[in-house]
Amino acid sequence: MFIRCLSAILLAGLMATPAWAEQKTATDKVVDTFMALDGDDSGTVSSDEYKAMVEKRANERFSQMDANGDGEISADEYRAFWVKEKAKWYRLKR
Repeated sequence: MFIRCLSAILLAGLMATPAWAEQKTATDKVVDTFMALDGDDSGTVSSDEYKAMVEKRANERFSQMDANGDGEISADEYRAFWVKEKAKWYRLKR
């Protein structure tokens, strides 16, 4: 009887998998990050939601490149940005 009870308890414990035991794959994490763009909680990412993220990132990147803040990027500004930041995004071997 004791063994049956112990087995039932262990089986119930295994079936009730805690959230911390769930391992997410890299793809799961990427999908979760993408789905965080779903601002209206519809369960989907609309074109407008996606475009808002792209525009926000483009504006942030542009601001990083536009060192003097004049709304235009010169060759010197882009060169300085590229030299400083390229290692974060690119691994060029030439």
